[in-house]
Amino acid sequence: MSATRFSRNIAAVLAALAALVIALGGLGAWAAADGAPRYSVVVYGGSFAGCAAARQAAARLPDGARLLMVVPERALGSTGTVGGQNFFDLRHWRGQVVTRGSLTVWLAAFGQGYPTGAMADRLYRDVVAAYRDRIDLLVNTEIETVRTGRQGGIESVTVRPVRYDPAAQAVVWAGPPTRIRGKIFIDASETGRLARLAGLPHTVGRQDLAGDRHQQAVTLCFQLRGIDVEAARAWRSPISGKPEFFFSRDADGTWVGWGGANFVWRDPVIAAYNNGSHPFTIKGYSIAENTPGVWWANVLLMHNVDGRRQELDRGTPRWPDDAPEGAVSTDRAFDALRSEIAGPRFLAALRRFPGFAGAALVRDGSGRPITGEILYLRETIHGLRDGGFALTGEEVRHAGTGPLNGADAANFPGHIGLGFYWIDVNGYLKGEPVQTMEAPPNPVYIPADILTNPAVPNLLTPGYAQSTDTTAWAAMRVIPNLTVCGDAAGILAARLATASF
Repeated sequence: MSATRFSRNIAAVLAALAALVIALGGLGAWAAADGAPRYSVVVYGGSFAGCAAARQAAARLPDGARLLMVVPERALGSTGTVGGQNFFDLRHWRGQVVTRGSLTVWLAAFGQGYPTGAMADRLYRDVVAAYRDRIDLLVNTEIETVRTGRQGGIESVTVRPVRYDPAAQAVVWAGPPTRIRGKIFIDASETGRLARLAGLPHTVGRQDLAGDRHQQAVTLCFQLRGIDVEAARAWRSPISGKPEFFFSRDADGTWVGWGGANFVWRDPVIAAYNNGSHPFTIKGYSIAENTPGVWWANVLLMHNVDGRRQELDRGTPRWPDDAPEGAVSTDRAFDALRSEIAGPRFLAALRRFPGFAGAALVRDGSGRPITGEILYLRETIHGLRDGGFALTGEEVRHAGTGPLNGADAANFPGHIGLGFYWIDVNGYLKGEPVQTMEAPPNPVYIPADILTNPAVPNLLTPGYAQSTDTTAWAAMRVIPNLTVCGDAAGILAARLATASF
């Protein structure tokens, strides 16, 4: 989306937010002489949304202004790179991709599937290296605490280095804390950690829909070789006679594939696995070649994981004590999934997919399966704005074909882009429906209010903490839609950061 279009659509929103930020007293903490590093914009999360936000903000900040990226992982891209989910979830509308902005740059560079290392390098070049005079980057760094002012604005965050400790089987603190001050903060993370610790009003998981705090199942992606693409493409359903597995080639000649949502419940071996007394479910897969013949696979779900829970918070006020009964932390889920992938029962079931009879795990020098370094979280928190949500399932389901019709018509004057995907729920509890894939007919206008909340006026939320209800989130949660939100958050952050306080 162009800066002109953005300005026209959200001028009123920008003015209102500027007034709210000014109401914080000009962020008096910004001027405090305490020696803490100061930034005009602080972006938390190295996701594609975070990279888009940093890229757009840096392009618009004045000379001398600085932006900081705080990234818990070792590289940019989060789930989409170090997590191994190297497959852009796209849905075409009338034969075209409706996503615009930064995503078009990264999609054009590699196609729908991509090599994760090369993509992480590309994100670094397009964001940090391109604006090295304005952007500082902290990797392997997590937020420990958030300090807010009397009127709810974030004054500072305290960050610390982290590392994975094999002995503890968890991410642990790995260095002393550093306090960072900022004017505008952006939570582009999957965990919603910054927003949650800042006191953003929110619901958890499907709380607004079902009354509990269960979140969509998580995945740990892993590498495979030995996939027979032609055998998978040739397979036909014995019931419908139609194909159920689909593959296409990107411009670089590498394959992407998906399918099997119904197959997993008809095949007796996979069905028996899915009905087993364990927290795992095999779903229809999405796979993409990382290099020729080596694939990243997104196929194994784990249920009852609370994406807010990290072991480094256990025993502190940061540890959520309202998690569903029996819900495990991301650290415990990571190790459980890694063990399951390495075990014989999973591989035996996986080989039931057509074309997977010769599938083998790709292993490292120590013989361990190569997996993503983080979980693919699908849901954590949803920001509550004035007691409700800026984007609802009704608007997504019944979006119109233009600005004057449809349930989303009121969003048009302040929209920041278009969101389009299936309402895709990957299960909550074991045994509940997986891959619902409800198909809204049209893209939805994304309102600017999805990013903002008067309760924390200098925080923008293009990541998982954005203000959507559970149903709308099931469609908005994919990388292309979130990247649109990241672009808008970056433009808005730059304008707010340079406003006269």
